[in-house]
Amino acid sequence: MVISRRKAVDIPKLVVVGGILASMALPLPLPVSAQVGMNMRAQDVGINAAIGVVTATVWSIARGRGIKRAALQGLIGGATIGVARQVAASPFSGSGFAGRELSAVGISTITSAGSDHTRLSFPVGPVELQLIDGRSFDWRVNATYAVAAIRNSLSRSTHIDATLSLYSGTFVFRDTRETLHTSNGEARGSEFFGGIKIARSEFTNSNGTPNVLYHENVHVLQDDYLALAVANPIEKLVLDQTSIGRRITRHIDLGLLSLGFNGLANSLVPYASRPWEREAYALTPRHNY
Repeated sequence: MVISRRKAVDIPKLVVVGGILASMALPLPLPVSAQVGMNMRAQDVGINAAIGVVTATVWSIARGRGIKRAALQGLIGGATIGVARQVAASPFSGSGFAGRELSAVGISTITSAGSDHTRLSFPVGPVELQLIDGRSFDWRVNATYAVAAIRNSLSRSTHIDATLSLYSGTFVFRDTRETLHTSNGEARGSEFFGGIKIARSEFTNSNGTPNVLYHENVHVLQDDYLALAVANPIEKLVLDQTSIGRRITRHIDLGLLSLGFNGLANSLVPYASRPWEREAYALTPRHNY
């Protein structure tokens, strides 16, 4: 990303207020039926489009550019993200992968606002492949996501499900426990640092379908937005102030700022009131929570 150093000091405050808090302040109602209605789908696309406009506009202003084109990019990118989350929540094989790649297109549209370069991202697990200006390729690795994936791969209580991982576009682990013990209580599934963990009980339900997977797919896309559109660019901007930092960020995102944002948000907002949980519940049909 090409960012004006003259504006660098203002970026963290602007992006955090305009992106993170804006998304947290826009709750979605819980669904009243097992299926997702058109009104709910339209509302979700509209909210994500509004968040996209705010985020793209902030980045464009931070880069010393105008807001008209940025607002349009944000509108298109945010709407694309909204559609992508609905795809990821849909109960068909490969929905998570398809939704994640479509969401990445929307995020790329937003983060390129005001920039001289367009980086089209294709995330797979903790790795992010990038097409720059349609001419050259680059790659990045989220260190936090990678460490979490390695840790779960080595754990005795979890093992990777290659098929579901391919379907979700990220690592999906089966847990040997009947239910997972999380900070929010007992759960059949959880999304952690860009990966998914599913309890054994979820694979022994009446239809044999891991419905919880589609719910967690949405959380993966939500974390992608937080990391790729907000946290990682700020983290890179700060680290790039030193030569050592620039070497680190050449291909690596530490992911620590995103981790901090997630922890802070989850500690401040009760589970039932979290907009990101409401969105995941609202978009997942036939969930069995």
